Amino acid sequence: MLLIYCPEESPRVTWTFDLVFKQLLGLDYRVTTFPEDYIQSGGPRLTYSFKPIGDGPFVEAAGLLFENDIHDQSAKLLPGEKWAGLPTIFAHSKSLAPVTFDIFSAIFYFVSRYEEYLPFEPDEHHRFRSTESLAFHLNIIEQPIVNQWVIEFGKVLNTWFGEAINMEPPKYQFIPTIDVDNAWAFSHKGISRTLGGLWKDRHNMEARNFRFQVLRDNQPDPFNTYDLLNRFHFEAKVHPVWFFLVGAHARYDRNISPSNVHFQTLIHTIAAENAVGLHPSYASNSLPSLVGHEAETLRNILGHPVKRSRQHYLLVHLPDTYRTLSNLGIQEDYSMGYADRAGFRAGIASPFHFFDLEQNKITDLKVYPFQVMDTGLKQYMKLTPAEAVQKISEIVGQVKKVNGTFISLWHNESLSEWKEWIGWSQVYRELLGVSKPD
Repeated sequence: MLLIYCPEESPRVTWTFDLVFKQLLGLDYRVTTFPEDYIQSGGPRLTYSFKPIGDGPFVEAAGLLFENDIHDQSAKLLPGEKWAGLPTIFAHSKSLAPVTFDIFSAIFYFVSRYEEYLPFEPDEHHRFRSTESLAFHLNIIEQPIVNQWVIEFGKVLNTWFGEAINMEPPKYQFIPTIDVDNAWAFSHKGISRTLGGLWKDRHNMEARNFRFQVLRDNQPDPFNTYDLLNRFHFEAKVHPVWFFLVGAHARYDRNISPSNVHFQTLIHTIAAENAVGLHPSYASNSLPSLVGHEAETLRNILGHPVKRSRQHYLLVHLPDTYRTLSNLGIQEDYSMGYADRAGFRAGIASPFHFFDLEQNKITDLKVYPFQVMDTGLKQYMKLTPAEAVQKISEIVGQVKKVNGTFISLWHNESLSEWKEWIGWSQVYRELLGVSKPD
């Protein structure tokens, strides 16, 4: 066990040390705030403070983990000299120590999403843009920088303590996730929406005829890709998590009514073999009470409480969104990622517990950050299917190097091979490593 001297055992210290030592390094540790306890210890020990104590290893604190408020940290975010070939923040100006920056403050800043509590320029949906992030400006947005720092820190600990400590870091995992924003393109939409679609196609004979063929069951609905997805997942031996939008129909919420028996049957069928979660509606972002109503709707369909969630349009406003989910008993959220590019929004390729900065406390909500999304690759990054495959391969490679958790976000319609999605089923096939049939 590693003994760490720290002048204050604050919630920020506890959360960060648990993430670094317990989760990412697999190393038992204990904190003491008593110098005498530390000095008298004969085992592996580390000082995290403003100045060293005794002759043990020392990481100089920048102070962030001992604060209780939220304020501009820009003076401490200037890139320091590279450490182990990696960029740093919260760097020490003239440090000769093996760790030349406050690695714990740096990790806390990225993973707590500190920058999202400060003023920023949102996009058209009031989301935090990737270009607003420090990782973007440091050109590390496609690196799991936190995992990389921790791996190098683990090497330093081995140099210091050798066989006196035992580390058991996690292994690589892959979690595919599917959002069902629109279960069918034409089927089961009800009379008014069907008539509206026909009116929309009134000047396009080909589109109108195709719609009629689907409605008459002469053609499969293009968004009905569930059998294909199930086959892909079975062949790849992976276990996806599905998220269903069950909110009322609106401008940005265009799914089937949750009272529709066909939609309920689909949810039951998927849930029989897979983990299922809630996809809170776009409208619920401005009216949080709707999230509770939608969670209850999905609970009634499933017959058991809903424990997982991902925001529609990835609408995460900290800390309010996560507080709402926590209060409803949601245990896992999969919204932490960027709509406009692939990469690591929290700088980490591992799940972590949400830290509420305003309340300065650790929460039970576990955040599962994703790295790539079909619409992000295609619509925002403007990649071709071949380019998307290459980008995914690069991101997966980064995650595997740090034994992280790779999470993809896909939609049922992006396997439709219809309209703009032609060629994209092959992207998902290659993401999963599923071979084409002979």
